[in-house]
Amino acid sequence: MPLSLTEESYLSVSLSQRPPCRPDGRDQLQFRPIDAATGILPTTNGSARIRLDDGGECIVGVKAEVITVSRSDDVHVEVDCDIVGLLPSSPLQNLLCSTLETAIKNSLPSRLLRITNKYSYKIFVDGIILDHVSHPLTLLSMTTYLALLDTRLPRLTPEPLGANDNDKDEIGIPQFSSDWADADRLCMSWSPPLVQLAIIVGKNVFVDATGEEAEVSDGGLLTVWHDGRVVGLRVVKTRDSSKQVFSIASISNAVEILASASRDIEKALKGIRTS
Repeated sequence: MPLSLTEESYLSVSLSQRPPCRPDGRDQLQFRPIDAATGILPTTNGSARIRLDDGGECIVGVKAEVITVSRSDDVHVEVDCDIVGLLPSSPLQNLLCSTLETAIKNSLPSRLLRITNKYSYKIFVDGIILDHVSHPLTLLSMTTYLALLDTRLPRLTPEPLGANDNDKDEIGIPQFSSDWADADRLCMSWSPPLVQLAIIVGKNVFVDATGEEAEVSDGGLLTVWHDGRVVGLRVVKTRDSSKQVFSIASISNAVEILASASRDIEKALKGIRTS
């Protein structure tokens, strides 16, 4: 339900003041509690589910397919996501899929998917957002992060005696071990990217914004976090009347805040996977 003018004015003032006052008492970098699980889809190479306390829920499954490649340095990743209640190819769906797909492709080393000179894995990331009240980008990104941490790829069976690199182009489809316990984790030497959307109200930056907070924001900042730093940045519109114009100082301050938040999120999600 849209905010009334009185509610909008009160919330805008509360979030703009220094220090700000959020309706639920959280500080600027505090996320709401989540319920997370991995390995929930047995027919996938990796999977995860996250539920938020506002009713938001997302499930992601990762599958790997063997394909023939002409260039061994290409990274083959495809991200698709359905949002319950929205038509396919909606602007929101396109934003989610293209943002995550680009972030993964730009960070994933091709050697982790390469099988032989001729064959490689193609990674399919399929998500479904069952419900969302606030913007679902961070929810989908965190769930995808967990699913990729959970992803395992079958180990290639030993090559015949006498085989060499030149033989790899002549043999048929590679054969893999049937022992799933012997499979290699995709993220042994790679950490997936994290994408989050924060809102800006006045001079304040907020992570994990509620739908009401986004309604009074001046705009949003989309950041991509990988390998201990922010590697991508984009200003986005969070409502029809968003300003979308911020000073360099404001953006620099927001990036610093989001880097700290992303570091904490990554640590927490890795703790979920290893617990």
